Amino acid sequence: MSDRDVQNLLHRAEALMKTNWIHAVQLLIQAAEENPQDPRPLIALGDYYQRRQLYDKAVKSYQSALKLKPGDNQLKLIIGNTFFAQGEYQLAIVYYDQITDPHSDVRFNKALALAYLGRNRESIEIMKNLMSVIDNNPFIYFLLIEQLLRVEDYEAAQRYIARAEAKIGHHRHLLLLKGLTYARFQNWLLALNAFREYDRSGALIQTEHVLIYAECAVKCGAPALAIPPLERAIERNPYSMGLYEEIIRLLIQQKHTDKARHYMNEAKRFFPLLSPLLQLLQSRLAKMDLEMQV
Repeated sequence: MSDRDVQNLLHRAEALMKTNWIHAVQLLIQAAEENPQDPRPLIALGDYYQRRQLYDKAVKSYQSALKLKPGDNQLKLIIGNTFFAQGEYQLAIVYYDQITDPHSDVRFNKALALAYLGRNRESIEIMKNLMSVIDNNPFIYFLLIEQLLRVEDYEAAQRYIARAEAKIGHHRHLLLLKGLTYARFQNWLLALNAFREYDRSGALIQTEHVLIYAECAVKCGAPALAIPPLERAIERNPYSMGLYEEIIRLLIQQKHTDKARHYMNEAKRFFPLLSPLLQLLQSRLAKMDLEMQV
């Protein structure tokens, strides 16, 4: 098959993909068999499999193409990213490391893969080196600061937050990172203000961060400010026992027993076995009920 014939077939397969992708794949498989030294049908086949999220088949197609073009850095990146999409972070790194003179996207992807693997300090080193080349990309700052928080280097996290604000200006994700960092330094009021501003932006807050947000409100002597974010967090994730423990405890303290009972019933609906703290809070509610009857 001539080069022009292969190109025409690729165009035909591209058009067929919109109406009959199985037939398009069959055409590409046939083209790959008839042109065993041409990587283009294999690459197109991998692209189609990837669109359908058939990642195993996509990787096999790309790997076959890579054997024909062993120096193709773009193919190595595509294979690495396909493994990344599957959650196979170590395999993704194997291919990222094969890329000669990797550009910033490759280095960022490797740092992110390392972060997912819990290799935080390696991720931090890549981000710091990358920042010497690109110092105005917010996602580089976010990943670096998040990893610094994970390794409990809070002072460095605070420095990079200040640097990020100077370079990229106001960004709502920085508010979350500021809240987490200030909380670690027990600067409760600054942390609470950052969390509240982040919350007002409409961003969703992870359960573990909501609990820190609530702690800041309590430490600032404003436990009522902890209730709304806890309620929204339970609505999003009713399977976190820690959220029920905190909101019921705070509601009891504020004498909102009806609401406390409501969330206790919700907790019992989702958890057949209550935690020791929830059992204690349940006993306290029962005692309050008896006191009201006397």
